[in-house]
Amino acid sequence: MNWDPLVELVVTLLGPMSLAGLIFAVSLYINLSRRLGTVTKMPPHYRWFLVGNGFLVLALGTSILRRAAYLSCREEVTFLITPAFGLFLFHIPLFIGTTICAITTWRYWSWLLTGEHESPEK
Repeated sequence: MNWDPLVELVVTLLGPMSLAGLIFAVSLYINLSRRLGTVTKMPPHYRWFLVGNGFLVLALGTSILRRAAYLSCREEVTFLITPAFGLFLFHIPLFIGTTICAITTWRYWSWLLTGEHESPEK
């Protein structure tokens, strides 16, 4: 199926935009978790969000690079759109980053679902 180039360009931009939105949401969690940790005297586990966000930024940069290589149709950059390149520099960092952020989010905010709050003495 042949796509209209304008439609292909718009669809190509949606992936990086969604990753940028995820990075922004994690940045909000960093700030909120830091404040919650200060109030409840929890250890600064929110710093793990920074590690997770670093992996997400790597995935975002790789996504932009791969999409630009795909749209350019140049032979010099075909290695950027190979499955191995995508696996090691996009999918694995994306998985690691979202896993770290999900675990850290659960650590800080699980009390909203369970109704239990960890005391600082633990």
